[in-house]
Amino acid sequence: MAVCAVLPDAFQGALHGVLKLKQLDEAVRDTMRCGGCTSSRASFIGACLGAQTGLQGIPESWKERTLRYPLLLELAQSVVQKSQQK
Repeated sequence: MAVCAVLPDAFQGALHGVLKLKQLDEAVRDTMRCGGCTSSRASFIGACLGAQTGLQGIPESWKERTLRYPLLLELAQSVVQKSQQK
């Protein structure tokens, strides 16, 4: 059985980043400064801002430092194409 950690205001913290900061790097850094469960908040922020800005919203420096970024991009594009075929 999985253990679930409950952190009060985690969703509100992530939502604040999405609503107040429009750049992915700023929003993720802001939520990291809050401490706590930063990975779940950053994932939520990335999903929301990614839906708004697309790939151009990801800082180039982050793309360059991501291991196998071209492969990840190819796989993500494949998932999108398959979802549009339905």
